[in-house]
Amino acid sequence: MRVLITNTGPWGTGSGTVADGVMNELIKRGHEVIAFFPDTGLPGPGREKYYNQKHKYRIVPFPAEYNGIKLYTFPLIIPDPNPRNFKDAWTFKKLSKFEFDAYFGYMKRELVKVLTEFKPDVVECQHIWIFDSILKSLDYPYICVAHHSDQLGFLYDQRMQPIAKKSAQYASYIFAISDFVRQEVIDLYNVNPEKVIVIPNGYHHEIFFPFKVDREKVFRTFSITANIDLPVITFCGKISKTKGVDILLRANKFIQRKKKVILILAGCGELDSFSEREMNQFSYENVFFIGHRSMEDLAQLHNIATLSILPSRTEGFGIAALEGMACGIPVVASNVGGLSDFVVGSIIPPTNPKALATAVLNILQSPENEYLNLKKRASAKAQEYSWKSLVDQRLEYY
Repeated sequence: MRVLITNTGPWGTGSGTVADGVMNELIKRGHEVIAFFPDTGLPGPGREKYYNQKHKYRIVPFPAEYNGIKLYTFPLIIPDPNPRNFKDAWTFKKLSKFEFDAYFGYMKRELVKVLTEFKPDVVECQHIWIFDSILKSLDYPYICVAHHSDQLGFLYDQRMQPIAKKSAQYASYIFAISDFVRQEVIDLYNVNPEKVIVIPNGYHHEIFFPFKVDREKVFRTFSITANIDLPVITFCGKISKTKGVDILLRANKFIQRKKKVILILAGCGELDSFSEREMNQFSYENVFFIGHRSMEDLAQLHNIATLSILPSRTEGFGIAALEGMACGIPVVASNVGGLSDFVVGSIIPPTNPKALATAVLNILQSPENEYLNLKKRASAKAQEYSWKSLVDQRLEYY
């Protein structure tokens, strides 16, 4: 079977992780797979992997020009930072009609090239958004994957609403990454609930698992200058309000008063997206921002950590939590979206710094046997989310 997987953006985000996981599992089973997505060509983790395998990855380059209209980068669905885009990257909402039409035309031209050459039996579109709309205009059947960011985009960008609705309604099936997202899809797009199938996300088992790490070496690698004996807590996600970074930095004030810990924040974005008033409430004690990192780097960090945190305001699934658990550490996460379906550690109310701090301290101060049991349960739960089982489910609908 020939499968084409499209994505509105490149790697480095949840949808990119899904596209890669599905692709690699399908290839293992002997299927032919191509991934199609835009990229800016910026340096960063993973660039060589994607640019050196042109038979697998069809990358549409930006900046670009179409019909005399300049497109300086690919647009984002929502105004959150993206590891493969510029700090001032535009959203679809900010495109003028001429820019929008140029983007649509450019991507349609490039997608037609792949369809003509590859002749896929199945097209799976990450997000109910633009590429499924292009496929609809070509009368080419497809499956959508709803990731929640596209549902946030639907609410954010009124111009995209009729386009996205038609994309969803024309889809053969819609895979939703959690029960929460499935209900969003049914509520927003007026689709037949029977064609909205819950297939959760997975993680890379070959990268995220418990292994021995040289703690001193990891501290040197990531320029962590705090006391090496202090407990480490990881946060992996965009440095944004959506991911609750402000809640975490406010909670840090309460945590450090009771117990000194090291907070390592890995992800793209900068704090200047927060107001001065908000930042005045933050505690930066023992906090280290290390930027966007490769999966291999994140696995090392999780393996020196006592726990991980994902205090999101909204979350479709939360692969970052799953990756931490796969490395054998519990997770403190907000009770939003799909997180409560699988997180082992503690589920807390969103936007509550004191609740976050209390949950973290409870795990840090728990008896050793209770903590070891949490670690064991976290690892076991994560292993339920294999790409093998998730691709088994997909193949039924393919």
